[in-house]
Amino acid sequence: MNFFDQLKHLLQRWSRGQPRANGASPEALEKMVRALEQTRDVEITCDEVLAVLDQVAEAMLRGEDVARLMPLVQHHLDTCADCREELEALLRILRASPAAT
Repeated sequence: MNFFDQLKHLLQRWSRGQPRANGASPEALEKMVRALEQTRDVEITCDEVLAVLDQVAEAMLRGEDVARLMPLVQHHLDTCADCREELEALLRILRASPAAT
């Protein structure tokens, strides 16, 4: 079931006063709507971001403006907690490496 089908199903259940299914809650609906609001016409996937994550981290360490250089990547990082965590882990490793000092 895709995002829109899930949203439609939740709204239908709640409008009929049926109990929550699979842990679905108004909070879950709000989270889905927020994610939808942040989508753009052009998006890139986690795989595409992870493929260039080393370049992003190196650019950040050099003080470059990643949002200007790679706006789609930056948008994805702003909206994807998993990719952002990967970037933060990579930055910690790079900062701790002897080459960074």
